[in-house]
Amino acid sequence: MNFKDHFSKQATDYAKFRPKYPRALFQFVAARAPDNQRALDVATGNGQAAIALAEFFEKVVAVDASGSQIASAQPNDRVQYRVAPAEETSLPAHSCAALTVAQALHWFDLEAFYAEARRVLQPRGVLA
Repeated sequence: MNFKDHFSKQATDYAKFRPKYPRALFQFVAARAPDNQRALDVATGNGQAAIALAEFFEKVVAVDASGSQIASAQPNDRVQYRVAPAEETSLPAHSCAALTVAQALHWFDLEAFYAEARRVLQPRGVLA
């Protein structure tokens, strides 16, 4: 699948104006995850959801297909940013207790994304 990059040119403004998410949302996800070792935030953009997840998980891997978005991401000791598409994260199988997608699911090749989610999530892992 070819990635049509709609966001790289606006990465700085995107980081400045994108809405924040309620803390309770990530607390809810973490409470249902089989453990709190690692979460994956897909299509992280500048990392708003990844930063929020980091309060509840020891490590968060945050991927986005746009290198410009990753370059504009908020630094956090618990968050590792990577340039990767949603459908091919390159994470080890069954390595994530939770996988989140904040506002990007409609851009994905859904069949490939759900296959990748099944691959990287632990048994009983949370997809939110």
